Amino acid sequence: MGFYLVVHQTNAPPAPSADAHLPRSARLGPKDRIFRAWWRLPLGGVQRRRGSPRLGGGVRRLPPPSLASRLAPSPASSTNRPTTLRSRSCYGGSCPSAMINFVLLISRQGKVRLTKWYSPYTQKERTKVIRELSGLILTRGPKLCNFVEWRGYKVVYRRYASLYFCMCIDADDNELEVLEIIHHFVEILDRYFGSVCELDLIFNFHKAYYILDEILIAGELQESSKKNVARLIAAQDSLVEAAKEEASSISNIIAQATK
Repeated sequence: MGFYLVVHQTNAPPAPSADAHLPRSARLGPKDRIFRAWWRLPLGGVQRRRGSPRLGGGVRRLPPPSLASRLAPSPASSTNRPTTLRSRSCYGGSCPSAMINFVLLISRQGKVRLTKWYSPYTQKERTKVIRELSGLILTRGPKLCNFVEWRGYKVVYRRYASLYFCMCIDADDNELEVLEIIHHFVEILDRYFGSVCELDLIFNFHKAYYILDEILIAGELQESSKKNVARLIAAQDSLVEAAKEEASSISNIIAQATK
């Protein structure tokens, strides 16, 4: 006597989707569902094989880099780098060159009153740059252009009384913008010192460096507001005065205790 299992096939309705409660115009289509499924793939080192479909077996996870590969030197090693100043500052795109490579303040007698370097120069190269630019700029007439092509760069300078303000930029940078930066720097100096002259920069050179550091960072214009720069410099002066008063009070206490 045998038994037979009879299975009745029923046409059960499909399970409702997650967006069944939405109107038909707001529901996801087949392409949208595939796109959403694609973005649900696990993140990490993923690479798609060439010629394989987007979904399915065409995605594989890359192994994590080993410690030896991380410590291995890059192909652009220091022995293979070119020796030009420009290539050292922006070789391989890892260290982009600054808009302003350096700032020089030179007197009419050829004395350097302020220097700020935003690109890697050795001390020997700095001395050579100052000597070359001093001889190049100081001998130019007043009716000549304020832009000088030098070593594949452009040197933008402007004379104020007995001082030459010089800034070196790349050949494809905007010279007029750098002229405005120079004038902006001079206006802030004049506002802080009150009719600034060369002696102010000689005896208060650290103040000039404070102002320049508030205006430029890494060779780029940081602050274009004169009021903000004046406020920050005043805050620095107040901190310096407070530190001096505290140091003097401590020295007085020590002097009285040792009597």
